[in-house]
Amino acid sequence: MFDGWFIIANPFSNSGKTAETIDLVIEKLQSNLISHQIRQTECSGDEIRFVEEATQAGYNKILAIGGDGTVQKIVAGITIQKNIPTDEMIFGLVPSGTGNDWAKSKNIPSDISDAVNLLISGSINEQDVGVAKIVASSDIKTRYFVTYSGVGFDSYMLEKIENYKWLGKLSYLVCAIMNFTKYKNIALEVVTPKTKIDASVFLLGVGICKYTGGGMQLIKNPKGNDGLLNITIAQEFSKFDIIRNFFNLFNGFIFKEHKVLTLVGSSLKIRAKKGSLVCQGDGEIFGAGKIEYSVIKKGLRYLS
Repeated sequence: MFDGWFIIANPFSNSGKTAETIDLVIEKLQSNLISHQIRQTECSGDEIRFVEEATQAGYNKILAIGGDGTVQKIVAGITIQKNIPTDEMIFGLVPSGTGNDWAKSKNIPSDISDAVNLLISGSINEQDVGVAKIVASSDIKTRYFVTYSGVGFDSYMLEKIENYKWLGKLSYLVCAIMNFTKYKNIALEVVTPKTKIDASVFLLGVGICKYTGGGMQLIKNPKGNDGLLNITIAQEFSKFDIIRNFFNLFNGFIFKEHKVLTLVGSSLKIRAKKGSLVCQGDGEIFGAGKIEYSVIKKGLRYLS
């Protein structure tokens, strides 16, 4: 395998501010004599193609420069490529997105020098990779996530987030504040290997890591490498419940609410009683339909 880093960078991340970050990262790599090759994305999905290119060329170390969406698509590329076994791949990140939830969960520093230094002195860790299968009447999509996937309020919010991205790190908070009163609970059937639940859901989250949506804490104490998904179901929320618990979505106190149920399982199936469910993962809209979740145990090796 080639002894160097293959960089996949998203210059449009963080409202285009990542373009400058890329130059600074390259300078840091050169000053540390770290061998590298770089590709910059032009449209969503380039990441998967670049991972295929990298592994075909013998690169087993992929460095991302971007946000959670960039991380999600690169990990998807690592997962589906067949050129190098995933247990021989190494993933690194210089966080440069709006939310940087995966980096925050893994304590990866936002400082460029500190993040690049992890490529030299960081330790290799393992985490699970989540799988979301979206089943529609005429189509089945399989998507991968490393932080969080869900339906309900967070997906509703992500459909509107572009109007607030100019606010940077405040975009998720402001978007949530501006839109939460317009949201209506969804009647769902939820099936795990051990239980079946019918509920009117404010949000249903499936997580591997602690943070999502620019710092929201919707997953309770995830281990992230045990082959299990942590599931959060906030049900029967009235408008008053939403207002009362709004900031608890961000400070981790939401789990003290008696209307919030937490479960752990290796798989999960959910469907809407009426219509299709819009599913999101790691800040990206995955699609709509019935959702089937599973997990790839320790499917990602990363530096931190």
